[in-house]
Amino acid sequence: MTDNPDLISKKVLIIGGSSGLGAAIAKQAQAAGAELVIFDVRPSEIPIYEFVDLTLDNSVTEAAERLDSGFDILISCAGLPPGENPAAILQVNYIGQTQFIQKLLVQAKDRARVISIASVGGREWQRYGETIMQFQTLRNLEEAERFCQANGIDSKSAYRLSKAGLITWTRMMTAHYSENEITFLAVSPGPVNTPLFRRAAQASPEATSILTAHAPHVAEPDEIAHAILGLCRPEFNWLNGINIPLDGGLDARLDAHGLNMNIMLNAHNEER
Repeated sequence: MTDNPDLISKKVLIIGGSSGLGAAIAKQAQAAGAELVIFDVRPSEIPIYEFVDLTLDNSVTEAAERLDSGFDILISCAGLPPGENPAAILQVNYIGQTQFIQKLLVQAKDRARVISIASVGGREWQRYGETIMQFQTLRNLEEAERFCQANGIDSKSAYRLSKAGLITWTRMMTAHYSENEITFLAVSPGPVNTPLFRRAAQASPEATSILTAHAPHVAEPDEIAHAILGLCRPEFNWLNGINIPLDGGLDARLDAHGLNMNIMLNAHNEER
């Protein structure tokens, strides 16, 4: 799109850029002149593609080591939806993802921007601080398996916990860069017309119906991609350590109607 930021001479990394929202961001960034590197477990249409499997420690390390020059923008879109194995959701959506980002940060240029794709599903992050802190100590898929079993976490809970974790991680990362040498944002879309959302709708139809009932519409990937790239404009460099809902008012409407998206199974289980 012509009103996207000028990304000529900017190096943009996209984790999970081969499909869905990540692919939409990649296409718009490429059209804006960015030098792109796509990291994904599946091949990308973008020529510069690097394989990474976020469930494997050695794959994460090797992929980070293959990056041979600094970057300006990193956008992390990798994710599994509800319906997948709960431990795998925690691993891909948070544990492996944040570990990979932190390994890539050694290549960040001054004033680089890191944007993580959270979700309206993580909106209860402030209510579950202790659980999120415990979850954030996990280091691999095996520990995630034990954590899910010990806490009775199903795939829906795992998805929400992973997204809440990304929001709190974004806030915590600001403490490591007191001069805003690198800035961190989380964005939380509502329903987006992607394969991931359609799979989530099949796995959790009740929760999905509540979201779509209060959202103005199911957004198209290009709409959300355009907003995310807009946050990469130089005039927004001062934004840091915050979560930005990109949901057309969905989060506010859920609050107005007293509807929760509880993370833990023992917290009344379903939305009310």
